[in-house]
Amino acid sequence: MAKHKHAYWGRQLDGLAHELSMLAIACDIELGRPGLAERILKNDESVCGKSNPEAFRQMRQHLMALFNLEQSAVERLGPEDTKEILDQVRSTIIAIRQAGSPTQSLPKKIP
Repeated sequence: MAKHKHAYWGRQLDGLAHELSMLAIACDIELGRPGLAERILKNDESVCGKSNPEAFRQMRQHLMALFNLEQSAVERLGPEDTKEILDQVRSTIIAIRQAGSPTQSLPKKIP
């Protein structure tokens, strides 16, 4: 987990982002695509590359929680500090997705 200026908010957002990343891998969804969040919130399972109804349901719940938490952070910390935290969280999501993506090669073990 990244170190954040506001540790509590950073931990909360990191935790949700980590869960969303794992669920996205389970559903084969590329987080960050334009319009994707709205489709997930509208319960559109056709965004999934793999059928996993339970993981999709959890992803939708986590996404709703993330948006609520983001709004609370903006109210408490202000938009600039919240943006800084979210930028770090987005970097974490990308790293997790790339590590779990079947299109990414894992390093070969050295004998």
